Amino acid sequence: MQLNESQISQFDQQGYLFFPELLDTDEVTALQKAVPDVLDRRGPEIVCETDDPTAVRLAFGAHTYSDAFRHLVRLPRLLNPVRRLLDNDVYLHQSRLNPKNGFGGGASWDWHQDYPPWNKIDGMPEPMCIMAAVFIDDCSVARSPLLIVPGSQRHGLLDSEPHPDTTGKEYALHHIDHVTLKSLAADNGIEALVGPAGSVAFVHCNVVHGSANNVSPWQRAIMYLIYNAVNNACTGTDRAWYHNNRDFSPLLPLDDDCLKTLAE
Repeated sequence: MQLNESQISQFDQQGYLFFPELLDTDEVTALQKAVPDVLDRRGPEIVCETDDPTAVRLAFGAHTYSDAFRHLVRLPRLLNPVRRLLDNDVYLHQSRLNPKNGFGGGASWDWHQDYPPWNKIDGMPEPMCIMAAVFIDDCSVARSPLLIVPGSQRHGLLDSEPHPDTTGKEYALHHIDHVTLKSLAADNGIEALVGPAGSVAFVHCNVVHGSANNVSPWQRAIMYLIYNAVNNACTGTDRAWYHNNRDFSPLLPLDDDCLKTLAE
């Protein structure tokens, strides 16, 4: 997939591009089949919900131990648009699967930008980084979709503080205060990213976003792939590999049908 100039201009203005059903049914099936093994894994790369140690909140680094997600990272339909938007070769700074379990098991994420901990902790020099959000499940209004403030990336790095629920934890969410959020939303609105499984959003790392608790009975899993420009490689070494990948080798695309072969 090659982006046109109109799409690039839209990304510059809105901070994101959304492509419903960018992955087909077979590709989605391959990813869905891989999710249970990822969530059954135990180790420091697996973060559980605060109020339920049996429920996974985030699974970091699945691209290193799951064939399906390893192939996903290098799928041309993801990799080529990211390289075009950043006008650079890219490597994967981080991957994280957020399953958002139903019946309230998928806890909320307060309003935040992703870039602050990558800049302050990992030493990422500039916000030349894009989050590809790949919908593993259908993401409907009922399933607590990802909410974004379009155009908020144009305000740069906003003041933020470590969220009390994550202080001292390695994923280090920095939340935006509600006065700032109210002002941003008044100017730009808030949009919900809803679509069927296989949809993909490309989101600038300074776009303000968040989500509510998932009180529906259904899981709402999204895989977040964090692509960083090779010439923007991180200098910090404090965090583990699954938070701050130290291999800055440029990613090369695989065949466009690489995921389909895993669904057979």
